[in-house]
Amino acid sequence: MVRAGAGALGSTLLVPAPRQSAFGKEKAIKVGGIQPLTGPDTGGGLGDKFSQQLSRGKSKSSLGARRSDMFRLHHPRTMKWLSLVVIGGMFLLALASTKVDAQGRPKGAPSALKVGFVDFFSGAAATFGGPGKATTEWLVAKWNKEGGIRGVPIKLVIVDEGGGPKKQVTELRRLVLDEKVDAVVGYTSSGNCLAISPVAEELKILTIVHICGTHRLTEDRKLKYVFRTSNNQAADSVTLARYVLALKPNLKTIAGANEDYAWGRDSWEAFKIAMKKLKPDVKVVAELWTRFQAGEYSAEISRLLAEKPDVIHSSFWGGGLISFVKQASPRGLFKQSLVVLSTGEQVLQNVGKSMPDGVVAAPRATPGYFLDPDPATDAMQKEFVEGLYKQNKRYPDYPAYRTYQAWGGLKAAYEKAIDKHGRWPTTDEVIKVFETLSWKVPGGTITMRPDHQAVHGGMVGLTKMSKKYGFAILEKRVRHNAKDITPPLGMKTLDWVRGIQLKN
Repeated sequence: MVRAGAGALGSTLLVPAPRQSAFGKEKAIKVGGIQPLTGPDTGGGLGDKFSQQLSRGKSKSSLGARRSDMFRLHHPRTMKWLSLVVIGGMFLLALASTKVDAQGRPKGAPSALKVGFVDFFSGAAATFGGPGKATTEWLVAKWNKEGGIRGVPIKLVIVDEGGGPKKQVTELRRLVLDEKVDAVVGYTSSGNCLAISPVAEELKILTIVHICGTHRLTEDRKLKYVFRTSNNQAADSVTLARYVLALKPNLKTIAGANEDYAWGRDSWEAFKIAMKKLKPDVKVVAELWTRFQAGEYSAEISRLLAEKPDVIHSSFWGGGLISFVKQASPRGLFKQSLVVLSTGEQVLQNVGKSMPDGVVAAPRATPGYFLDPDPATDAMQKEFVEGLYKQNKRYPDYPAYRTYQAWGGLKAAYEKAIDKHGRWPTTDEVIKVFETLSWKVPGGTITMRPDHQAVHGGMVGLTKMSKKYGFAILEKRVRHNAKDITPPLGMKTLDWVRGIQLKN
């Protein structure tokens, strides 16, 4: 079998073992340039060998005999020429499958694919945007060095997600109408993703939401141009509820401390419903709400200390969660109650020794964690962990993994659409293949559903200070399959949570 990479000029042909006698050792041949084919019994290319015989004045009879000898079916030289015919035929077939321009790119391809990346780069939420931006820059540089998307480089336009939903709607319009981007990746805040999604549909711009967790994004309206490449907050809440009950099967009381907007309210609601379903006698003793990235939590900590719940759930994130941990730990909150942090994995490197042992911390049911799968046995994980650490002096956290999921989905969708249509695809053609796409990322496989909601497995663990790393890592990790933490297609998230069963 002969392989031709997409049939484009500049692709590589690999001569299989049965034909290696014509070329010597297995050799990759670059298509699009002149490259002599040599073998162990020839002084150069096959054409050169034949020319040398002519130049030495061989007699016609001798030459004719050699020609006759060459074309005997099993003669070595016959096999060499047959190999050339096979390779040439396969190359022409490959070229026919994808039409390419003079630069080897698919027909109709732009000079670059211009993509906006939106995340928080200022304020308390920048702890999320930093890893996302680092991952984006690392991936795009890597892919562009490797040829981009079938020869088309990716050009980035970076936008800060700060300023609130109204500002983000304005920024999206600017990206599409002024910057002329081909696609947009990003949006961490649930408030922002809910605000921009109808505008993205209006502008007909392919938009890939990487982190925003509210289930409302894909349930409240039918989407065509907006996709989410990570699971919603229900996966986090169900994963946490099952894990908590495995640790404390006899718990009696729970409390919540969350931010007063879509993300905080949806996270707490799903966790509360799951806990009541799995343990009907559980009692809620406090439901506390703070403003977005408040930073000051002394009143909430005092109330939780007074109520003494068995379990405290919080979906605080970014700088807000860092502040909460640093304020609550010295006051003994983590010793009094089992604290459950749905985004806790993300701040472990930030808070260092301030994070106590025994806290339930999750990477928001993300399949990747810098220690799991083991980089020593997983090449894709190893490349990502080592590459990002070398660039950023920080190990990938779950915003980094979810950013990889989004970019990986974008690239895979374009490549599949190119293969299907044999040219550069339209946005609608990319959307069509994206709706049933599966793609590999560090940590596992992501699968997109027709409702534009991705599904994947996730994990959770307990914090344990590591001398090796200088911050707490996740131990006693438990992984859940996608089907165990995701509502079936067509079923409302909270209806599904109300019917879950206890599994571990």
